[in-house]
Formats: sequence, C-alpha cells, structure tokens
Amino acid sequence: MTTTTTTSAPSVPTTGQALARWWRRAWIWFVLAVLLLLVTLPSVFRQSPDDRRLSPVSAAPQGAQAVVRVLEGHGISVHPADSLSEAVALAGEHPEAPVLFHDAAGHLPAAGLDELAAAVAPDRRVLVEPDFPALRALAPTVSQAGQVPDGDRLGSGDGCGLPMGRESQTIPAAGRSYRVNAGRSCFPVPGTAVGQNAHPAQAVVATGDGTVVLGNHGILANETAGEDGHPVLSLWSLGRSSDVVWYLPGLADVAVDPGPPSMDQLLPDWVRPAGIWLIICLAVLMLWRGRRHGPLAVEPLPVVVPASETAIGRARLYERFGHHGAAARSLRSATLVRLSRSLSLGHGASVDAIVSAAARVTGRDPARVAADLDVEPVATSRDLVAAGRRLLELEETVHAALTTDPTPDPSTPDPDGRTP
Repeated sequence: MTTTTTTSAPSVPTTGQALARWWRRAWIWFVLAVLLLLVTLPSVFRQSPDDRRLSPVSAAPQGAQAVVRVLEGHGISVHPADSLSEAVALAGEHPEAPVLFHDAAGHLPAAGLDELAAAVAPDRRVLVEPDFPALRALAPTVSQAGQVPDGDRLGSGDGCGLPMGRESQTIPAAGRSYRVNAGRSCFPVPGTAVGQNAHPAQAVVATGDGTVVLGNHGILANETAGEDGHPVLSLWSLGRSSDVVWYLPGLADVAVDPGPPSMDQLLPDWVRPAGIWLIICLAVLMLWRGRRHGPLAVEPLPVVVPASETAIGRARLYERFGHHGAAARSLRSATLVRLSRSLSLGHGASVDAIVSAAARVTGRDPARVAADLDVEPVATSRDLVAAGRRLLELEETVHAALTTDPTPDPSTPDPDGRTP
C-alpha cells in the first residue's frame, strides 16, 4: 500500500526577492528605530548640569561660579579638581596656589585625607565647613564647636587677628563654628563662651601654620557671595597666588569595598585562555558543520511514500515513549476497518454490527468476539503483544470462515465413489 502526495515544485527565491520581502515586513520597525534614536541621542550627549555645592562651573544658588569669575577677573586662574589624584597633580603643578577643599558629603576617606595632607602644605589649605575627620587630618589644632545659631550678623570682634576678618567687619550668622589652639580667629558666636576663661567659638579661624578654615560655605556660594564681608573673605583667602586649585571630592574618591573574590579571580590563570580557545574551536565547528553543502536540491514531485514506512515510524514513536495503550487502540481501529471491509458492512458500520457479523460468520459467541476486540487496559509491552495476537487471531478466523464453502459441489464424487 502506498500513499501518493502531489504538489507543485517549490520555487527558491533569489537574494533580491528575499531582501524585498524582508523590507516590506520590517520597514516600519526600521523607521521607528531611527526616530527613537533621533529622540534619545540629544539627551544622551547633553551634559547634565553640575549641581554640586560650590561647583566652580555652576550658576545655581549653591554654586560658586560668581566667585570664580571674580577671581578670573583679577587674573587668578581656577583649576577644578574632581578627584584626589587630580587635586594632588594640580597642587604639584602649581606649588604656590592655595587649595580649596570642601567635602559636603564626606566622600574622601581617611586615607585620602592623609594623602592630601602630605601633598599640600598647611599654609596652602583653605577648608570650607570641614567635618571632624577633615580637621583631624588637615587642621589638627582646630576643633568643632557646633552650628552657628540663627540671629543677628556676626561682627569681627575686638580680638580678631585676621586682616581679612577686620576688613570684612560683619558676616551673616550661618554655618559652623570652630575653636583653634595657637591660632587666630574672627567672628565670635554669642553664647558659646563657657566659664570665665573660655573663649567663644569663631566662624573663621586660621591655624598657626597658615591653614584657613571658613565656617560657612555661603561665603563662596552664588546666592550669598556678595553679602556683607563675604567678598573680602573669599578674595583674601583665595587670592594669594595667580592660581587656585578648587577641589570638591566626588564619587571617584569613595572607597569601594572589593568584597569576596569572584569566581573569575579564584580560577587558575590558564582557565581564561583555555576557555577563549574552546569558544573559538566551537565557533569553527559550528561554521564547519552548519554550512550548506552546495545549492538547495529541489526534489521532483509527486513523491511516493510507502505506507509501511509511515506505519513503522509511528510504531517506533509509540515504543520510544511507552504509549502502549495508544498503539493497542490503533491496532483495534485498523482491525475493525479491515473486518468491516471483509464482512461487506461499509465504512460507517458500528462496532456492535461488526461483532454480530463476525460472530455469525465464525459461529462464535458475540461476547467472545467483543472480548477479543477489547484491548483495555494495556500498560506494558506484554499486554500489547497479547492484545495484538487476539486481534490477529480474530481477523484470521473471520477470513477463514469467509473463504470456506460449506455447500458440496454436485459434480464432486463422494469417498465411496458415488455421485449424488
């Protein structure tokens, strides 16, 4: 038995036809991708404004662009530094330049503060609102005295030892206050004197070796740089040379914990080149085995496929996946079709009609015939073989009964030699 399938031979599209079909399907996505690229590129390449406090290039209220422009107007070059290495390098290039240091977020760790102290001499340091770690490393004779309470303006005081403080006269009450040992200070904070011999905290101090500590970042901020004595303090503390190093520590200075070693760090050194070599070999193997050997072969149609091949293939699939019940049901359906054809019952005959006809032809009990056709349950290969044998035996019995003629031929003599 063979199965014949007739179809037209497939046509292989050329490269141009394939590209045209692809373009008709994908042109809208290409256009959308180009539009998305045009929209996002300006935002990607646009530099975000520097909104850090006392940023020398920021025109925001907390920036310091105004003071920087005033310094540049007096012939003083300002050199911004965003990392410790950059600040140390600029300080070495300009050995006379004061170094402004303001770390509002505390990015620079203790080791970085020690490195900065070793690279910059004390008389070049200008500290703006330094915290305790910064004071310990860069101005050890200065101690914190708390926040300056809101109130009236602070006067320079009778004991002000700084010329820039006496020239400034008054500043707004804001920021932090400090105390210095063996140094000079100005702008005492009312209410901070404790005891008869204690001195009040000051808003601006200078150590004996020349380090200047400004307690209020508003002295340099755009919003308040022009108030009271702020211009005098900023120009006097930063205008001592023709250059100024403006150092604001950033994320590049934050100490990052390396954490536990990764798997890549624990592996031996030879694993990485060996892995790369294996990937290259795998890629070559894929190109070798995956390439097409010559042009596409077009097989002429119709194709004649023997029915036995499909039956054998289906049986192997049933065997591989253990579908014994499905195989038994397929055998029963095929047996019923053949019995219906042999008994001349037609394709639409019911199982009961086939059972009755088979029982009538073979002379068997209909219950026995129905039992032979019953293949449930089938769970193992042994059950499948037994069910197949019963179906084969029933089919052979029906065929034998149909091919046997019980009526004797009148022309045939009997064993005694007599004719009827």
